[in-house]
Amino acid sequence: MSRSRPATAAARTAGVVAGVGALVPIAGAVIARRAAALYETPDVDPAPGLEPVSVGGLPGWIRPGGDGTTWAVFLPGLGSHPLRHQDVADAFVDRGDAVLFASHSARYPARRHGFGVCEQDEALAWLRFAAARGATEVVLLGWSFGASLWLRLLAGPLPVRVRGVVLTGPLSDWDATVAHGAGGGPIGRAAAAVMRWTLRVPGLARLAGQAAPVRFEVPAVAAPAPPLLVVHGDADRTVPLDSSRALVASWPGAARLRIVAGATHGGERDMNPTGWLDAVARAV
Repeated sequence: MSRSRPATAAARTAGVVAGVGALVPIAGAVIARRAAALYETPDVDPAPGLEPVSVGGLPGWIRPGGDGTTWAVFLPGLGSHPLRHQDVADAFVDRGDAVLFASHSARYPARRHGFGVCEQDEALAWLRFAAARGATEVVLLGWSFGASLWLRLLAGPLPVRVRGVVLTGPLSDWDATVAHGAGGGPIGRAAAAVMRWTLRVPGLARLAGQAAPVRFEVPAVAAPAPPLLVVHGDADRTVPLDSSRALVASWPGAARLRIVAGATHGGERDMNPTGWLDAVARAV
């Protein structure tokens, strides 16, 4: 009878380990589903002078300007309407730029996004559209998730020359963002690691709501890179400010970080509209 006790204890330990092991992929799937969830966004009516267009079934709006060879192309963040910042169109038209408010499929009523892996092709399609309409040079402006799509594309060849890049609250590091959202520290880093592992395994990726395995690392931008301006609020509880500091520090070209005091995620321009526009004008 005494000999069976060690065996029983070992069996219990093995059972606990197996149970914990089974919970890890479930936890990863739950974290990934939550990170990829999309929520309803209020509609925005286009301002007069904006021409509706479509690429791949995605809506966009153009405001003509200049001779049509230089464009400012905007991409919104998650849960944000493509026309969220349409009021800056006049400023770019006055500079001689045509303006394109583009969109991506990571928007309600879609249930979840693909961490930018599939959406980057949609962003590239908009640049090809601009090139087909006469654009030879562009300024890329992106918010949060939209910023991450521009970063992905800048690592490869593009159909137009990029004059400058303006990223507001950029989601440049999914690991850091998930860890930040989970409270940071060891628990946050563990949550990010579990999600990353889950999304790389085909069956578990499907459990997490993705059609295929996801590797969401944003590739490095090679030199020479266009000038970069990053605008980030110091009260951002969604994307950590430190990830923007790291992005600017590693940028293989001229780069500057503008910190907006008191701004939460997505609210940087709202806190100081004129200051945001002035900074952009100096950068591009």
